[in-house]
Amino acid sequence: MILRCSSYPKLRGCWKEIASALPHRPLESVYHRGHFLFERDDSRKWTPKELEIIRNFHEKHGPNWKMLADAMGKHRFHVKDAWRRIKLGDVKKGHWSQDEYQKLFNLVNADLSMRALEETRKYKHGMLQDNICWEAIGNKVATRTSQLCCMKWYEKLTSPMVAEGEWADTDDYCLLNALYTLDDCSMEDVEWDHLLEHRSGNVCRKRWNQMVQHIGEHGIKSFSEQVGVLSERYCPDLAEAREAFNSKPVVP
Repeated sequence: MILRCSSYPKLRGCWKEIASALPHRPLESVYHRGHFLFERDDSRKWTPKELEIIRNFHEKHGPNWKMLADAMGKHRFHVKDAWRRIKLGDVKKGHWSQDEYQKLFNLVNADLSMRALEETRKYKHGMLQDNICWEAIGNKVATRTSQLCCMKWYEKLTSPMVAEGEWADTDDYCLLNALYTLDDCSMEDVEWDHLLEHRSGNVCRKRWNQMVQHIGEHGIKSFSEQVGVLSERYCPDLAEAREAFNSKPVVP
């Protein structure tokens, strides 16, 4: 009855009375914790069949946990936690594979291309940096969480020179485009000082060295092959889309 107190006039407001005994906890926290404890299954274990139901439901309906919880006789928090465990079961740890890197680049490039069509852009911290939907990208990468995808992009794949003002995100695309069209056989053949008009040769070469740190086994390939690998990731033809995105007015 206490879990459905709104249906019983004599019990209305009971959660306020319960919360008064726990002054260090807000009412909402006490309410949710109470439901969490009283509605959990006695066995507290999920059967393989139930986990498969959750997996299939999410594929068809997304994270509508209340609907599924009502159908299964569970609390939505339990269902959501079960889904998290299902997801974490596929998550890898340690070094990223080259396929994972390529998938991440493809998804971010596609997302930024769509954002370039919007009239404005929002800059937010956390999981919506650059207005990129990292939650959706993490779900599609599948082998890494959304948080890891976001951290990998900004802490490893984005040059620290961007924050220092020495480099811009769009310069990555321009650099790869310039190198790809040169078709030089080695780094020594490249006239780095003449690659980008607005960047020095030292800065361009420094950024190149940062890029090749994440190409794994491709690092033993020839210079021209490395340029080809990175061109597939950075897609030089997306430079205009990235410039268009960066030039849009930022709204809070």
